Amino acid sequence: MTQPNKALAALAARPDLGAYGSNALLLYALQLQWGITDIEGVAAVSLTDSANDKKCDLVYVDRDNGRVVVGQGYMSVRDDLEAAPANKASDLNTAVTWLLSGGLGGLPDVLRSAAEEVRDAIGSDQINDFHVWYTHNAPESANVKAEIDQAARTADSLLHRYFPDAQIDVTAREIGRQQLEKLYERTEAPIAVTDELTVLVPGGFETKGEHWSAFTTAVPGTWLREQWKKYESDLMSPNVRDYLGIVRSERNINNGIKTTASQTPDRFWIYNNGITILVHDYEVQGPDSDDNYKLILSGAGIVNGAQTTGSLATLSESDAPNLGETSVLTRFVKCEDSDVLADIVKYNNTQNKIEAADFRSKDEVQERLREEFALIPDADYRGARRGGVKDAIERPANRLPDSAVAQALASFQLAPNLAYNETRRIWEENVVYSRFFADRTTARNVVFCYSLLRALEAAKKRLGDIDEAHRTEAQHRHTQFFRRRGSITLMVAAISKSIELFLGCPVPDRTALRFKNNCSPKEAADYWQPIVEAALSFSAQLADATDLGLKNQGTVDAALERFQGMIEATVDANRARYAEFSDLVELSGGFTTHDPYDVPPRPTGGTS
Repeated sequence: MTQPNKALAALAARPDLGAYGSNALLLYALQLQWGITDIEGVAAVSLTDSANDKKCDLVYVDRDNGRVVVGQGYMSVRDDLEAAPANKASDLNTAVTWLLSGGLGGLPDVLRSAAEEVRDAIGSDQINDFHVWYTHNAPESANVKAEIDQAARTADSLLHRYFPDAQIDVTAREIGRQQLEKLYERTEAPIAVTDELTVLVPGGFETKGEHWSAFTTAVPGTWLREQWKKYESDLMSPNVRDYLGIVRSERNINNGIKTTASQTPDRFWIYNNGITILVHDYEVQGPDSDDNYKLILSGAGIVNGAQTTGSLATLSESDAPNLGETSVLTRFVKCEDSDVLADIVKYNNTQNKIEAADFRSKDEVQERLREEFALIPDADYRGARRGGVKDAIERPANRLPDSAVAQALASFQLAPNLAYNETRRIWEENVVYSRFFADRTTARNVVFCYSLLRALEAAKKRLGDIDEAHRTEAQHRHTQFFRRRGSITLMVAAISKSIELFLGCPVPDRTALRFKNNCSPKEAADYWQPIVEAALSFSAQLADATDLGLKNQGTVDAALERFQGMIEATVDANRARYAEFSDLVELSGGFTTHDPYDVPPRPTGGTS
């Protein structure tokens, strides 16, 4: 009988992910690996599972962090399988081939849009890592690993052929029961290696604080290599990303680390920033006759320095015969406070560097919004203030993710291209940030904009749940639109562009809009449904702007104008629906919407 798996048990308790059926495991693995908070938003864009998906269930493109994940998933209702089907792993060969090579004309809309975005991101030098994943709920197996490794070799070959200037690390990964459990355990306890370890050091000094202490010293590169060979990725348990490999170029930091260690090992200590290792406890003994000290460690997890460790560890003895001369600045930290420990992981993890939003966590606008959200029912807004390492995994159902809020505000302010492609800029650049998070931005306006984004994601999900054979012609058109990358943020902007037509009154400031009822985001999304249904009728007017994922500003602007024209031309036909919506909305600051539809309809013929 298969042993109980805490990760799978936790997944079973996640109704938000359970709604995605067999793809839930893919999304869960993404969330565990990188701490993604807005997993619903990722699902809405990245899932490609369909009847003609070319053996690909997910294409996740993260330009901000330079990664692409091509994924295939499998979920068995049995818990006694010895291995997952290897043929689904071999399908990833087909997936990466369709995504990276050949013409796009034969691809279904959902994959054509994904392939366009992947190729554009790679061609724009925005991708550093290309991941090939097969996630399942069975034990890992050699057969599956062989198939995934082959898919990774195919991807690497295609990248070299079609993108010869790109410098991308390709990794293959089978995430089955064991690997999933390891990912989950990292969210519970950041130190996976619990053995007692010893290392000889030349001395050092201790620093103490409330509930923590640290010993700073230097360790030999050979010791790090020994630990890597013994524990491999478990040694990196607090580090969100493991060793990333090497591209032989000057700009690749891993290659630079190896070059320094092999050519000038005596200078490594002054060239390298050093590493931080979490431990349960440490003890210093000595000195001995050679003035060395014996450092005894209880447990070890590298929270900062995975690339340094991996680079040194993968050097062969012939490449670095003098690695013993390499000295690495190291802090060994023990902490008894779980909250402080979570912050140590968060702030020391350079590969999961502080998110752009984190720099705004103490901004006065975010402070005010958090206070205002305390009065919003069933809403949890942290305002760029992240929790600990488990924050993404244990996110309440009513949490408003920072990224989704930023995307919603930017899209509603008619910048869908920025919202979709450059969300990070909203948090990083002062001018951009103040445009969307201004003094006049209120919590109720955030709810107004954010709920529209969620209403559109829900509409896409409902359409996707309908069997293709049972979809109406209109539903087919709407589904085709939603399968295009950037379609949701573009539709938010399109509805905002026509908001005066929906409300029947001037809107001098979009940040003044809010629902009259101080409602929850979930209730607000329901308010938007009639507008979403009407807007989808004209989605064809927006389709060409989604090419390459909203990259052409002129095409986006033209599409928004066409959409607005169609809404204007059909106002009379929808007057009752729009009046009902208008009655739910008001403008803060003294403005109020009125019922412009309480007038006789315009004549449809004859002379005036």
